[in-house]
Amino acid sequence: MARKKVLKEDLELDELIQSQLELSMKEKEFALIPKRLAQEIKDRETTMPPLLEVEERKQRILHEQIVSRGQIINIQRAQTRSLSLTFLLLAATAALIWWGIRLMQG
Repeated sequence: MARKKVLKEDLELDELIQSQLELSMKEKEFALIPKRLAQEIKDRETTMPPLLEVEERKQRILHEQIVSRGQIINIQRAQTRSLSLTFLLLAATAALIWWGIRLMQG
């Protein structure tokens, strides 16, 4: 029985040591946080804002996309008109052929 108590005490001691190590590691991590924040703030202050050219490029790309969408819509409209005119031409041709055949039959 004495041996079981020793084992329980050893296990508890090991757990306490482990938790103490974890706490000390977290404490070291938390100690580094203010340094990291200060470095991030310093980096933000020293970083140049985006150049006007970058904004102009973005606007130009957006404009080209909008224009290309408009061009696509115009092309689709032209194709639709061409298709409908083709069907009207075929219908008129068929009507003329039918009229010519009816005239020949008498």
